[in-house]
Formats: sequence, structure tokens, C-alpha cells
Amino acid sequence: MIDHKDFMHGAALVAIADSEKFTALNRASVNYGHYVVNHDRHLFIKYSSGEGPRDYPFTFSCEDKQRITSEPASLVFAVLVCGNEVVTGITRDELSQLIPLTAAASSTVKVAARQGRQLKVSGPKGQLPLISRASFPARILA
Repeated sequence: MIDHKDFMHGAALVAIADSEKFTALNRASVNYGHYVVNHDRHLFIKYSSGEGPRDYPFTFSCEDKQRITSEPASLVFAVLVCGNEVVTGITRDELSQLIPLTAAASSTVKVAARQGRQLKVSGPKGQLPLISRASFPARILA
């Protein structure tokens, strides 16, 4: 049986593979959802289920944050799959503007995906500028 999380991660991976800028995809570690794209971009894929349009919460555990911060590569992204509606990617630096990456406690990032509108990505530390719904995967492959 195919697990639901595999379908959700597949949405992000297919969008990447369909891009003209895509060259390679590899599993980066034993941790589920950690991939290397084009030999230099580390992706940490998370998903939030649900039917849109709505708010999609993404919880980053202490372990998630440690994996993201300990990755030595310079191109590190959190890829957020918002139900069956939209996928977006944010840089490690952008993620650090939303949540405290060094805190031991879990932290939540929220993606507000209102129909026909740009994505509003926020966390306890602040909010990013609006992100186009059509920006993935170009945002991580640029």
C-alpha cells in the first residue's frame, strides 16, 4: 500500500523533475524527506494535509531544526506541501526569520493559501514577503 506521505512528497518531487533546470535527485540521508537536487541543493520536505483553501501548519521538531541547521551545504530549503493545493519552498535563512532554529522546543510555520492569492508564510518570529503560488520549483532551482 502506498503511504499518504509518499503521495505528498511526490507532488514536490514531480514538480522538480518536470523542470528544465532539473538534473539529478538523490536521497541525502536516512532521514525521510531529505533529498539532494542537482547535486547541491538540500531539500527537507514537509507536508500538511487538508483540502484548501486554508491555513496549513507545519511543525518543525527539535530534531527537524537540528537536521536543517547542521547541514553544511549553503543551499538548504524547507519544501512545504500544502495538501492538494500548492507546494512552496523557502530557504534556511527565510525559515530562520520565521522560527527559532536553535530552540529545543518545536515550532510551527503557517502557510495561508487563499484561493487565487499569493502565499502568506509566517511563524512566531515574523512573516515573509508574499510568495507567488507559481514560484515552485523555480524558487529552489534558480
